[in-house]
Amino acid sequence: MKKILFVFIFLPLLLIDQALAQLPPSLPPNQLTLPAGNYTLPLHWKGDSLRGRWEPYVALLIPVTLPGCPQTFYMQFDTGAPYSLFYGNKLQAIHRKYPATTAPGDSLTNYRFKAGPLPITARQIAIRSFDSSGIDWKNKRAPQIIGTLGADLLENKVIIIDYPRKSLFIGDSLPAHLQPTQLTSFLFAMRRILLPATIKGKNTILYFDTGSSAFELLTDKATCHKLASDSSGAVQYPVQSWGKTLTANTIATNDSITVGGLTIPVRHATWIEGVSDDQVSQMMKMGIGGMTGNKLFLSYILVLDTKSKKFGLHR
Repeated sequence: MKKILFVFIFLPLLLIDQALAQLPPSLPPNQLTLPAGNYTLPLHWKGDSLRGRWEPYVALLIPVTLPGCPQTFYMQFDTGAPYSLFYGNKLQAIHRKYPATTAPGDSLTNYRFKAGPLPITARQIAIRSFDSSGIDWKNKRAPQIIGTLGADLLENKVIIIDYPRKSLFIGDSLPAHLQPTQLTSFLFAMRRILLPATIKGKNTILYFDTGSSAFELLTDKATCHKLASDSSGAVQYPVQSWGKTLTANTIATNDSITVGGLTIPVRHATWIEGVSDDQVSQMMKMGIGGMTGNKLFLSYILVLDTKSKKFGLHR
């Protein structure tokens, strides 16, 4: 949730500001090397309890295997992260049980691992510890998440997220059976995905983050009210963002938005109270209409060609 709010409020402003100022990208070069060819990776959903009810689509996971370890782990597929990383506390636990695995430090150099069937070589990959939790070796059913696969996995590739079939295609060209898909331009800047959309007849841009499944559509209060069902009221609940408690307001809608030439139903829209009205207003004036994640596209196949900066939706 911290990342969701930070990205939504501050990232679009940084993107636009840097583009206008023609500043060089601040991101380090992509450190991942992927082989040529086409690969299909399985996707797995992680569920959790949110707001007192079970949410089955909290995180989208990719199975990974590490050299020197026979067990399969998982990394979260997160296009909101500009680069991939491992969690240090998890790697330490793995190394203690399987000493043949590489001992973690601040980073790993020339490290090879697999995401599903896809072999990945990381010239350098960061290691960060966000807590002290290890690996629950006794729980064979719960996915053990050891890192994040970010947008560097997508760079200069054709990506197809097949939500109904729970698969991720990574390749060099669009497969023949999807070539009739109508493609349109999108912005891929600093490894951030900004998709053109139409909300209530207004052309806008949505920041797409697969690491954020909690909100179907996160936007401003005025847009939420325009989308709201006549009889619906907002459900309020606290969220934490960088040590500050904010209030999320989620309303039910019977409306829809247009993305990639398709009209997509929106069941819920959310706005956040406790952030600067000036920041939200500035973002809207710049054409950034909000953020969306996986939940909006659960019935669709999302095609992203980051080489040609074209995308499309297919059912």
